[in-house]
Amino acid sequence: MKAALIGCGAIAGRWVRSLLADGRIEIAALADPDQQAARALADRYELSPVFATTLDETLALAPVDVVVNLTPPDHHYRVSREALTHGLHVLTEKPLALNLPDALDLVHLARERGLLLAVMQNRGTDPGFLAFRDTVHLGGRAPFVVTADTLVTLPGPGFRSSQHLPVTTDLAVHAFDQVRALITAPPTEVTCIETPTGFLAPHSSIAVITVRFEDGSLFTYRGGYTADPFLRTDANGDWRVEARGFAARWAPDPASSRKTAESGPPAYQRCITTMVGALYQPGTAPVPAAGNLGSIALLDAALRSAGSSRPVQVPEVLDVRP
Repeated sequence: MKAALIGCGAIAGRWVRSLLADGRIEIAALADPDQQAARALADRYELSPVFATTLDETLALAPVDVVVNLTPPDHHYRVSREALTHGLHVLTEKPLALNLPDALDLVHLARERGLLLAVMQNRGTDPGFLAFRDTVHLGGRAPFVVTADTLVTLPGPGFRSSQHLPVTTDLAVHAFDQVRALITAPPTEVTCIETPTGFLAPHSSIAVITVRFEDGSLFTYRGGYTADPFLRTDANGDWRVEARGFAARWAPDPASSRKTAESGPPAYQRCITTMVGALYQPGTAPVPAAGNLGSIALLDAALRSAGSSRPVQVPEVLDVRP
């Protein structure tokens, strides 16, 4: 199969390396309004693609089977929908969309067309985190109090300098995947406050998010893009769980996060490999976009709460099984 990568920012290198390592997808086109970034990406990985600035231009120049959506979060819905409308499979970076109605629209459209729609969920499927989840479920009983800190530095701000609520839309969505693995009860209410801290860096911002669950569990999250690398956490976060008579913590060391040959590929590469595998086994994808709708419901509520400065009820995710 042939793929077009739409968006050639910092995350694109991660996808190119993973697709090249997998070998089942040919990168036939690179599209980005910044043609210099697209050509630099091609040169770095010795690619020979067609270059374009938009998805429409790409499709006029190169026949492709798959669109890899690496655009900024506020473009995800439009680009993914356009690709699905053209009859193309879609592999997309998170979030699937910025609100639940848009995410549902994409899921239903993909299902109607018989197309794969898969979204990156590398933090929620990280083997270390899943082992922590298993420890919590074996040793503790709900309700839980879960807290998480995710404070990361970036080599460059990229789109985040102009993105509205960049921590909530680009960072907290990972934590929503993770907490849904820890707390299985339905979430009921979200309170979110995100505050820019531009005096540290143009893209710097801190978000504080509280989620209440139907079984009485509580999740509190503090995330942000920080300027000082010595104060950062691992990108997976620093997690603590308490219950009656139970406590556990998971905090990977950010200084030792580089994967070795013995530990296997990083979680994002495994996630991309799984997505690609689903293209060749229709109907068996273990990371379908429909499974991500619970996280989008939390994101939807968090963004509306941040906009209103009030707690917001989490929208219900109706049954979307085939």
